[in-house]
Amino acid sequence: MIWQRFCRLGLVGLVAAGVLASASAASAAITPSVSSSSQAAVTAGATGSLGLNLTFSPTGTDTPKDLTLNLPPGLLANAAIDDGGCLQTTDIQTSTCQVGSGTVVANLGGAALGVPTPVSFFLVPPPSPNDLAGLAVAEAGEQIGATAPIVIRPSGDPDGVGVTIDLVLPNTLDGIALQITAIDSTFSGLRFPTTCPSTPAQVTISADSYADPTVKSSQTPLPVTGCSSLTYQPKYTLSVVRDSGDRVDKLSTEITQGPTESPSSSIVLAFPSDVIAPSLGGLSNLCSTGVASGTCTPVGSVTAVSPLYPKPLTGQAYLTGQTSDIAGLTLTLAFPPPFPLTLVGKVDLANVSTTFTGLPDIPLTNLGVTLNGGPTGLFASLCATQTGTSTATLTDQNGDKTVSDPASFTVSGCPAGSAGAGSGSGGSGGSGAGGTKVGKPQIRGATLTGLTTGKPALSFTATAGTNAPNLATLTVSVPKGLKMIARRVHGKRLVAVGIKGAKLKSATLSDGKLLIALGKPAGKVSVTLKALRESAALKAKAKHKQLKGVKLTVIVHDAHGKRTAAHVAVTLKR
Repeated sequence: MIWQRFCRLGLVGLVAAGVLASASAASAAITPSVSSSSQAAVTAGATGSLGLNLTFSPTGTDTPKDLTLNLPPGLLANAAIDDGGCLQTTDIQTSTCQVGSGTVVANLGGAALGVPTPVSFFLVPPPSPNDLAGLAVAEAGEQIGATAPIVIRPSGDPDGVGVTIDLVLPNTLDGIALQITAIDSTFSGLRFPTTCPSTPAQVTISADSYADPTVKSSQTPLPVTGCSSLTYQPKYTLSVVRDSGDRVDKLSTEITQGPTESPSSSIVLAFPSDVIAPSLGGLSNLCSTGVASGTCTPVGSVTAVSPLYPKPLTGQAYLTGQTSDIAGLTLTLAFPPPFPLTLVGKVDLANVSTTFTGLPDIPLTNLGVTLNGGPTGLFASLCATQTGTSTATLTDQNGDKTVSDPASFTVSGCPAGSAGAGSGSGGSGGSGAGGTKVGKPQIRGATLTGLTTGKPALSFTATAGTNAPNLATLTVSVPKGLKMIARRVHGKRLVAVGIKGAKLKSATLSDGKLLIALGKPAGKVSVTLKALRESAALKAKAKHKQLKGVKLTVIVHDAHGKRTAAHVAVTLKR
């Protein structure tokens, strides 16, 4: 019976990511070793599988106790599986949240006979609010042992920003000594790094044992290839709104990218000094004690959207440095766990620019920073000149591509009669060359059908603004109660979409939103979306004619990168 139970329970507490530990005690030690089951280089930025072979070579009756797996920067788990559903409810009965499988070899009761036990690994809710996610091991649909935390190492960690899994496991099973000797595992759905160093990064395991607290480590290389083939087309936009009661500006920047592009390693934002200039009032909120002290006042906020996490990340912006060293001021963007990132940009007051370097290898489809207005705001406008161009200079993670993207803007809120006064980037339009009025893109004809029959279909038409650039991408958020159906192809979540008026380049689902990229910018596009699933509550309300105020949100980026959000009412039809 005990052998039968061992085969059924496999490794009590052995948890995924290829990392396990257990132990018996006796005077002895272990010698951990790790290797990759595939020596071929992985493809930069791709989504794929990684095999890891771990051996422990225990002597006597000893076995591993504490074991840590450090993945190199850029080798990341996808926590957005099932639109984040795996982080809400434990599901080890279906393949939806399965992220790998493996075989563990262990001795039981002192017998030197290694028993192989097949196990499966699942992404599950995080054990702690600060964890990115949890990892559970299951055998025959039953979870074995405790859930292990998956954490993101913070900025400044000696091993770089990346994933770490720490495990502490028992050395007995029902009072019988348990000795782990080896584990072979394959983990799927990993996003590979986008840097290709000549000396490959390393996957590292560190372990001690029950008989010997000395930590021993082993590494295996992770060669990466294809960095130069990665797409890198970031887009930059800027909005400046002047306060009504003073000259201080609220300034908002946004950088957008496709989900499979290389992330940026550095960003330089330069602003025209004849349009906006530093405001000395901002120094009143200078943080000289470090943002970790918890005593500093934010000067703005930051948001980020990653295809690897189901909801936006939010943080605070701080002006940091010392009053005695104005030339050394920095703008610090601080995110809390589960992504404990601190991005520091050097502020150049003389040239009105900010430079961020050493950004982590984490894919972001949107990075937005808003700096507050008010008397302690960082920027001000005299409105003598209201229009200008701010330029973002961005370099990819591998350092071999640099993009310079200018963003034209108009200061909104300048007093009437000011030189060059216009409607502003946040109004209904702006002024083009020669004073031509530029209109906003429009979303019309939003219609939803088929709710009562269980076959919902959503359609709308997007039109470029008058005298404005053509449409390039549309980001669609469907009404509450609807869920888009996607299929996974080569690591992407694709959605079937009907397009008229333009050629479709791609339609991908990320963070519950549909990103429609056009093959070529177009002036007018009609969209039909039938790959939808409705909730029972929505269907019931439709049948009883109780639906009111159904809204559709579409974010439009034109060919010049300008972003416009539209929230429109949806007409319901049978």
